[in-house]
Amino acid sequence: MMKLRRGFKKEANNYSREFRAELGLKPHAPLCPWKLSDLLGIPVVPLSEFKNECPTQTDYLTQKNRECFSAVTVFNGHRRLIVHNDSHHPHRQASNIAHELSHGILQHPPTAPFSEYGCRNFNKTIEDEANWLGPALLISEEAALHIVKRKISMDEAANFYGATKQVIRMRINVTGAKKRVAVQYTA
Repeated sequence: MMKLRRGFKKEANNYSREFRAELGLKPHAPLCPWKLSDLLGIPVVPLSEFKNECPTQTDYLTQKNRECFSAVTVFNGHRRLIVHNDSHHPHRQASNIAHELSHGILQHPPTAPFSEYGCRNFNKTIEDEANWLGPALLISEEAALHIVKRKISMDEAANFYGATKQVIRMRINVTGAKKRVAVQYTA
């Protein structure tokens, strides 16, 4: 279970509303992570663009073992660039990019990818924050309520919001959308 700092969930919902407003979207509207990356000035580069420079590695990550790499933020001083695995389903790509954008929004510092022993270097706190904010960007609190209120099927919601069903379910659950909508109709 994620242990987030006090007030973080509210902060994530506020970011979701704020960025929708800056992009001229309604609070329940879909948010395109590629448009958000433009707004934030964080370039997003598909992994396939490295095929000529690193053909063996690119083929491995996009064909042989697609699940071992989703996305990464690369730093050049204070500037960020996101490289993402464009061999994933577009909804998964959106999640991957939203996760990496979350690191940028929250100004998470760069960390070495591997420890001195060659193991994946994983900062649980910053990963938990990005794992919460990324889905909140894709499916705002208002979007979760909208999906439930309108009785939109999971397939329709996934296509409309460009998000995975897993992310949509998570956001419906954590926002209490089903209970909140049920209370509205019984009050």
